[in-house]
Amino acid sequence: MIAKSILVGILLMPIFSFGQNLYLNNNLATENLLDSTYILLYQKKIDTHRIKIEINHVSGIASFYSTNLDSTLTATGEIFLNRRFTAASNIYKLNSIVRVTNLRNGKSVLVRINDRMHSNMLRKGRIIDLSQAASKRIKIKSNGIERVVVDGLGYSKSNPKRP
Repeated sequence: MIAKSILVGILLMPIFSFGQNLYLNNNLATENLLDSTYILLYQKKIDTHRIKIEINHVSGIASFYSTNLDSTLTATGEIFLNRRFTAASNIYKLNSIVRVTNLRNGKSVLVRINDRMHSNMLRKGRIIDLSQAASKRIKIKSNGIERVVVDGLGYSKSNPKRP
């Protein structure tokens, strides 16, 4: 029985490593995923008491999209659907894959940045607006906001899949 489970693990290992390479193919030491144009544009609106920005590592507050925004157009030109793992952010470049970690419970989710937030959200300390599916995965409170850490991982034109 043990030998059988080890054999299955060895056979599935290439599948798991392929999935990791799909999203983590960029070297974070040389690739900056932050959108410096937007950061400079909204620099006076960034609440530096609540938002901390380092290279590919940002901490602040996350919120989630309203359900009535389904089927609206995003900044990338695609149709927004709350059931996908996507997010809006003014700090990361479009089509960046980021890991959002809830600081209250340690749960994390991979999402793709496909939209921009209203610039006044930065005054409120908000750094990312998650889809409903992503917010449920990391168990954001019912009031809709939560302290998170966002780490830039790479680029992709496709959304991360549900595990």
